[in-house]
Amino acid sequence: MKRKVSVCAGVMAAVVAFSANAEEPNAGVQAFESAPAHPDAGGDVVAAPAVEGPGAEKAMTVPPLVDAAVGGAVSTAPAADTSVVEKAKAEPAPSAEAPEVHIPFSLSLVPGISTSGFHTSNVVNTVSIGLVATHAKRVDGVAMSVGANWVEAGMTGAQLTVGANVSRGPVSGAQLAVGGNLSGGDFLGVQSSVGANVVRGAMEGAQLTVGVNTVAGTVNGAQLGVGANVATGAVRGAQLAVGVNVAGSPMRGLQMAAGANVASEMSGVQMSSGVSIARHINGGQVSIINVGGAVEGAQVGLVNVAGHVDGTQVGLINVAGHTEGESVGLLSFVGNGQANLALWSSDVSLTNVGVKLGSKHLYTLLTAGFTPARGGERRRYTVGAGFGGHIPLERFFVDVDLVGSSLHSKKWFSDESSEHVLGQLRVMGGWQVARHFAVFGGVSANTLVSWNGSDRWNDVGIGPQWREVSDSGRTVVRTWPGVLAGVQL
Repeated sequence: MKRKVSVCAGVMAAVVAFSANAEEPNAGVQAFESAPAHPDAGGDVVAAPAVEGPGAEKAMTVPPLVDAAVGGAVSTAPAADTSVVEKAKAEPAPSAEAPEVHIPFSLSLVPGISTSGFHTSNVVNTVSIGLVATHAKRVDGVAMSVGANWVEAGMTGAQLTVGANVSRGPVSGAQLAVGGNLSGGDFLGVQSSVGANVVRGAMEGAQLTVGVNTVAGTVNGAQLGVGANVATGAVRGAQLAVGVNVAGSPMRGLQMAAGANVASEMSGVQMSSGVSIARHINGGQVSIINVGGAVEGAQVGLVNVAGHVDGTQVGLINVAGHTEGESVGLLSFVGNGQANLALWSSDVSLTNVGVKLGSKHLYTLLTAGFTPARGGERRRYTVGAGFGGHIPLERFFVDVDLVGSSLHSKKWFSDESSEHVLGQLRVMGGWQVARHFAVFGGVSANTLVSWNGSDRWNDVGIGPQWREVSDSGRTVVRTWPGVLAGVQL
């Protein structure tokens, strides 16, 4: 009985040992062949040891319990050829794509539960209707569902759903959804949704959404959104949004937004009630704030900023590093323009100071003047602003400007400023003595208007004058010639 238990244990150990030492689990095992044996000193038959060495195959060792059970008459067979097994493993099994199956009409609850069967990855439908969702390799017609429509290879026709339309391939037609539309390839047609429209390839047609429109490739058409329109490729057409328009590559056409327009290169017009930004623009920017790197055209807004301008800036504040055109505004800071401080004396004010800012030929002037009390005359304050033109003639120049000022007798910006307004047309000639120093002089035509029966400032002005009285003497208009001379830094 003990010998039978020993034999069974030995056989089980042999099976475990062979399984653990086998190089390939699927390799066939040949039957053991009897090894040459010789009697030992006790008369038992013992298997001859396997010979190992260069060029010799290594034999598997017989487990001791099996050897004891069968009297040492078991030998191992040569191991299977591992190179053949490894080569078979390295070669992938050929995978043949299932052929397309055309099913004209499909009615489904969810993908996999439909009249097209359980597997729809190779199904082509003409009409696909789903309660929750539809799925097919391709649809050449119409796909409709409440939840989602999903096609693998592409779509020609229309997808309509409350949830989302998804096509991993190109789309030619329309995707209409409340949630969102996604095209993994090129798109030709119309995408319309409340949520988002996404095209990962090129888009030719229109995207309409309340949320966001995005195109990874080129756009030839229009993006219209309440939220944002984003195109990382080139755009030829229009982007219109309440929020933001973004064109990451060159754009030719129109960007219009209530919020902001952003383009790397723009050939066309940017219009916004917020901000318009373009690294290079050939056309126009019309916004509250316009920012451009190189501008060939016009910037019209409250604030205009550009690196290089070949055109015109019109705004309250203009900033340009270099301009080949003109900047028109209250304050214009131009790198190659005018930024001068002027000091002069005139028949209206004994001492005047003014700041001239502008481009090569146009400038704005901010002035302040003071005349001390002398010879029975009261002191006078003037504050004004003007706009003029500059004509350079090598080292000489001619300036012509219009200046409007208010007169005060007590202090600057007093309550009486609304009762006396002085207008001046000035013509001046100057000589640029040095780079930052010039002298100038000229004549002016002055008109002072006083109303509400206020002081007529009869002590202002020299020479002959012309007077016009109206409104029963309550409004008086006086006109006289004047002179001025000063220096410019």
